[in-house]
Amino acid sequence: MNRQDYCIADRLPESLNRDNLREVAQVVDDKLHELDALNELICLYPRIDELSSELVDALAIHFHVDFYDHNLSLDKRRALVKNSIRWHMKKGTKAAVQELVQTVFESGIVSEWFEYGGNPYCFKVTTVDTMPSESEINRLIQAINSVKNVRSHLDEIGFIRYLNTDLCVGGVPNLHKRITVSPAKPTNQTENGMYYIGGAISQHIRYEVSLEPPTNQEVQKIVYFGGGFTRHKKFTVQETEE
Repeated sequence: MNRQDYCIADRLPESLNRDNLREVAQVVDDKLHELDALNELICLYPRIDELSSELVDALAIHFHVDFYDHNLSLDKRRALVKNSIRWHMKKGTKAAVQELVQTVFESGIVSEWFEYGGNPYCFKVTTVDTMPSESEINRLIQAINSVKNVRSHLDEIGFIRYLNTDLCVGGVPNLHKRITVSPAKPTNQTENGMYYIGGAISQHIRYEVSLEPPTNQEVQKIVYFGGGFTRHKKFTVQETEE
């Protein structure tokens, strides 16, 4: 049971459950319900997302919001009011600057001087957005100066722009075949040697003539034999595939 449904007059103990006391209890119930209805106007901070534009502007003055622009959208103004107390607690830090820039301009990265090689006690802000107008740049500088510490100086403001484009990739199949021709290397070499032996027969007949007629004639024959020697080598070369 919630507080709207609870009534004292309906739950009086038996010792007090008399007509006059029930009337008094009913009056108390009516007044408590009226106060409960006013509670929605009292609890403003938890209901910032439900408040009207006029009440949000009034709360911005009440909470001393460092950077507040009435031209911003209602959602951004509500976010500024909602975070103002927390930003006051860490005002002058890198985190406070970055959160404020991200709240107002939806994106932003704060880089200190030693992170990008700048001058000491300087910093720069980079946002991912389209190129803003001069008034929007001035508004960004005003927002940064409202939460940064005194000794830090804004070095530059950078804007990153992303371009969406289509990337087409094509390919053509290509087949290469390489043939290397080199002198064949004989394998399993065998050497077959053949010897040829030849010969020739030569016959010579010598006749001797003298003045005197010979007696007891005899014919002398001398037979000469000669020969020659020839050697041949035969090599067989076979081509094999590697």
